[in-house]
Amino acid sequence: MPGGRLLVGSDAELAGYRARSHLHDGRVVAWAGSYDTPVAVDAEVERTVPEALARRFGTAGFWERWTRAECLVKLTGRGVVDIVALMADDDPDRHDRTGAGVCLSTARLPGDIVVSIGRIHGEGHPRGIGRSAGDCSFACNL
Repeated sequence: MPGGRLLVGSDAELAGYRARSHLHDGRVVAWAGSYDTPVAVDAEVERTVPEALARRFGTAGFWERWTRAECLVKLTGRGVVDIVALMADDDPDRHDRTGAGVCLSTARLPGDIVVSIGRIHGEGHPRGIGRSAGDCSFACNL
């Protein structure tokens, strides 16, 4: 079963990884694992939700919903504008209308980083993400 881990570092340190997400403070979160199926990563530092977004989508679980919607958009080829439709719902997973079978998992890393990993679900790729040893190490069997 292919696994992997999430790394947090600078853009230069993680430049060689295909699935990456840039945080607002300049750090990067990258997937270090199997790319046998398409993988997307989106991460945000937990912070105050911008006022306009808070009014429209609420603040409860905002960054979890946002990162999941971003992964879904990245993996299905939908436009960034579709994030609005996805965010209007508490469960963006149900909006995978492409039939691509996107599997989404969300976790928290040290430093208040909310990160979602999306993977095209297929035979031999069961769903799920589990915490393993290490500050920024996750065993992922997406």
